[in-house]
Amino acid sequence: MTISAALLASCSGNKVAEQWAKLPLSPETDAAQLAAQIKANPGDWEAAAQFLQREDLASIELGKHQLTENGCFANVQEYNTKLESKYEAHKDYIDIQVVLAGKEHIFVAPIADAAERLTDYDPVKDIEFFASAANEKPVLADKDNWVILFPSDAHMPCMTIGEEPTPIRKIVIKVPFVK
Repeated sequence: MTISAALLASCSGNKVAEQWAKLPLSPETDAAQLAAQIKANPGDWEAAAQFLQREDLASIELGKHQLTENGCFANVQEYNTKLESKYEAHKDYIDIQVVLAGKEHIFVAPIADAAERLTDYDPVKDIEFFASAANEKPVLADKDNWVILFPSDAHMPCMTIGEEPTPIRKIVIKVPFVK
């Protein structure tokens, strides 16, 4: 079953879920978690979907864009992919990583498999870092594969596919996680 079919099956009649089911979500997306979060916080998910459907995404100004009063925001970035990095994890926000130009790998592993803590959790920045993770899986992130990462996912974004770093234009939307 595709992510869209799974999302629609678990959120029958939900207008916001129907919006998300039409978007190019990575097949690695956890449909059950996504459905639960859309049901728990439809306003932020609707604002995120509307923002991502803007026609000017390729030219929108770099930096932070507040989407809702509830704390949902978008961060528009440009950078070159990396050959090495570290794992990160969040507790209060879900990442929606949308690569508009270029492609990268995001290595994903269960947070329980993250190892070698490099920093303590910073509640202000909602981030902690790890040196490695067991059971990691490379997930393609490009214009046709939007990657949604939950607090249960340790992830290493911005990774080069192949041997040469490439330029990326990406939007990371932060949606508050409902516990």
